[in-house]
Amino acid sequence: MIKKHVKRPVTIPHFLEVICLIVMLVCFQEPIIVLADHAIDQLAAEVHSKGWIVYCACSESGDWDLFFCRPDGSNSINVTKTPDFNEAAPQFSQDGGQLLYRRLPREEKIDGNAYGAQGELVLCDSDGTNPRIMSDDGGYPWASWSPDGKQIVCLSIKGIIFYDIETCETLKKMDRKGFFQQLTWSPDGHWLSGVANNLGTSWSVARMSVSTGMVNPVSRMDCCTPDWFPDSQNLIFSNRPPGQKGNNGYGWTQLWRADAEGNHRELVYGEDGRHVYGGNVSPDGKYVLFTGNMNEDGDPGNQGAAMGLIRLSDTPIIAGQSMELRSLYPKANRGPVLTLPKGWEPSWTYSEVLQPETAEKIEDPQQALMEEIHDRGWIAYSAETDQGDWDLYLMRPDGSNRRNISNSPQFNEAGIRFSPNGKKMLYYRMPKNIPVDNNTYGNQVLVVADADGTHSEIWGDEFPWASWSGDGTQFAILNKAGIHIVNIADKKVIHTLPRKGVVQQLGWSFDGNWFCGTANGLGVFWSIGRINAQTGEINAVSETDRFNCTPDWFHDSKHIIYSRGIIPDQGGWAELWMADGDGQNKRLLLAEDQQHIYGGALSPDDQYVLFTRSETDLGKIQNSKTRIGIVRFSETPIAIGNNESAVNFLSNIPKSPVIDLGYGWEPDWTYTEVLNQ
Repeated sequence: MIKKHVKRPVTIPHFLEVICLIVMLVCFQEPIIVLADHAIDQLAAEVHSKGWIVYCACSESGDWDLFFCRPDGSNSINVTKTPDFNEAAPQFSQDGGQLLYRRLPREEKIDGNAYGAQGELVLCDSDGTNPRIMSDDGGYPWASWSPDGKQIVCLSIKGIIFYDIETCETLKKMDRKGFFQQLTWSPDGHWLSGVANNLGTSWSVARMSVSTGMVNPVSRMDCCTPDWFPDSQNLIFSNRPPGQKGNNGYGWTQLWRADAEGNHRELVYGEDGRHVYGGNVSPDGKYVLFTGNMNEDGDPGNQGAAMGLIRLSDTPIIAGQSMELRSLYPKANRGPVLTLPKGWEPSWTYSEVLQPETAEKIEDPQQALMEEIHDRGWIAYSAETDQGDWDLYLMRPDGSNRRNISNSPQFNEAGIRFSPNGKKMLYYRMPKNIPVDNNTYGNQVLVVADADGTHSEIWGDEFPWASWSGDGTQFAILNKAGIHIVNIADKKVIHTLPRKGVVQQLGWSFDGNWFCGTANGLGVFWSIGRINAQTGEINAVSETDRFNCTPDWFHDSKHIIYSRGIIPDQGGWAELWMADGDGQNKRLLLAEDQQHIYGGALSPDDQYVLFTRSETDLGKIQNSKTRIGIVRFSETPIAIGNNESAVNFLSNIPKSPVIDLGYGWEPDWTYTEVLNQ
């Protein structure tokens, strides 16, 4: 039986409700935007001066070094710079006066489950100076500081052993009782924690009494990376609860806490699409650091992932869309979550291990690049909000002054492009239930607005893959009938060209003479094609035996930047390339281990390269963890990490700074001052 649609009568009370709702949305839209951004800014300001964080991360040379940064992510400094070695798992002593870490040969990958027994144990001053090699390879495994910094406790097959640091004398031995990794000594000195396999399930977090050897479980099954709260009565750890449907039934690892007796277990932070590891509580017990990504074990053998910082008073926090997780914890908060640099296994001290004058003396190429580009206009991009939709954002090129300019929880917005003069923007809007997709976003509803996001005009879904003309008065659009030239003033089609197999990602050269796009008629797979705007003739720009996509023009209208993808069944990672418009002089710009590089765009003077890096092949952007980066064009080609493909093109891998601007997708850059601050 088909039900007739019955119109609801518009009563006066209902009419007033609608009016009130509209007034609320209009009147309070800007404060909502300001508060959302202000919450993260406030957290950053709150923790900025609270000491230093040490972490290991992949350097521009491809090895893993130790870095310091302020807790808000600023003042990032490489303090080891040892291209022949990897350094990992740094740990401040509790008074902040000393530092220990593992050092292993560069060619040996850091193992997320064995790092505590890899390489040599090194002790040094808290600022990284005066290193002292304590062992041969594998010596003093899983070392952890005593509360007074005079001893270390280690975990090996032979048992748990306590050593005097000064004399290296063995002070005490205990049976390991099933403990097999990630040993930590409590701040009060009475307890040890670690990962154990003798408590009825595998991968349990357990506590052991230093005086009696008594062991009790804290959390059973699929748990790891435990660390102590300052009160020695509570632990933070990673936990992958059973029964999750996501990740092909494998589920996602979350950050949890419990008291040391194993009671009162609570979720701290979770995010569908991300394994969370390396929880480290601040010295006052108010904040927690963490890291982790889509791959297991925090991915230390590859490039690592962005660290995060949250207030414990704001927990539990669930980030991203995370529909399954939110259904279990409907009252969980969405943030704020402070995104920090890429790093792994961080440690935090409130001690001023680096004095300001010392930090200034250490050359920091990344900081220099950030200062160089700070005032060069604005970058626009789309990113997922705490509500799970995708909004438009503006930020300074160094990542500062970030703000949401759309704030439309019922929609996803993507594919933002500034007009050539930087005064207008176009983007695509879709209902929230339609995923943002690298290959289809240009088929959604076109919106044209001022460059700050205001005065938006809905054009509709009849203008796919729109691209600005050089003078900003026309659009080129791509539909089944061909490439249409549309007059912006009256929306009329004034000229049509054959599309010649171009299927998406249309771009119009700044001189007006050429189009570029992703085409499926130039070879076996997707290729980058260039079309003459006068004759309609097309030529291949990229190779035609592999997948290529996301082309864009240099401002000289002579060169094209694009993503050079893989040959099917051969694997690999998409790289950023450029070529002349006629397909000659192809060359690598940027490649990175374990990351696909997409969305290449040039700064308005072609001096800098803007791009996104993705952990998965796009398609759908959700859970791809796309992040925005910037490099100097003059320093390309750049290979981040030991990229085997890139090494084929580079005799020497440059040591060039790469700025990571955090999560985002499809950025665009204008030097116009679109905002007055």
